[in-house]
Amino acid sequence: MDTLDYKEPITKIYFVRHGQTKANKLQLLFGHLDWDLTKEGIKQANNSAIRLAKITRKERIDYIISSPLKRAEHTAKIIAKKLNIKKILRDKNLMEKSEGLWEGKSFWEVRKKDLKNYYKWLKNPFKIKPPKGESVMGLNKRVEKFYKTVSKKYTGKNIIVVTHSGPIRLFILNLLKATIDKFWYLKVECGSITEIHLSKRHSMVWSMNK
Repeated sequence: MDTLDYKEPITKIYFVRHGQTKANKLQLLFGHLDWDLTKEGIKQANNSAIRLAKITRKERIDYIISSPLKRAEHTAKIIAKKLNIKKILRDKNLMEKSEGLWEGKSFWEVRKKDLKNYYKWLKNPFKIKPPKGESVMGLNKRVEKFYKTVSKKYTGKNIIVVTHSGPIRLFILNLLKATIDKFWYLKVECGSITEIHLSKRHSMVWSMNK
């Protein structure tokens, strides 16, 4: 089956991962570390805006919802300007997973300076959280809250959601009823667009990493 039953309301979500930051470039752990976009990240956000304008040219975008972190909000502002949307809604449930005391460090640095906690985390990265950080399962609870909000509040609407790779992966896993250990199986590129269609009886991942 490659189409939904369009007799019932369809909610279209265009997930956009924020553009590149310095932490992405340096391959550092960062979740709540509030870095802005690099020049390349701004370019990626502009390209996302151009692609979204083409994809949605025959439909109205009802809302743009963003993580409140700078990298997502900056990306959302670029998209909103291109699509002539005045208001951006913010939702803390869309924030990336907090890496706690590991924020701004590379995996090599964490392993060198916090070996005990690193190996503990490595045994079960879904349940175990970094010191003063958040686990994947903790992030998933926030994503589930956002999923419920979308289902109740935005039925039949077309929305753009600007967020991070973690929330996008988990939203897809929840949609597909896949187990959380598949989290690392999904790659979400900076500036990419993932289109999802939701309805009561059928939902689908329409496209990924556009």
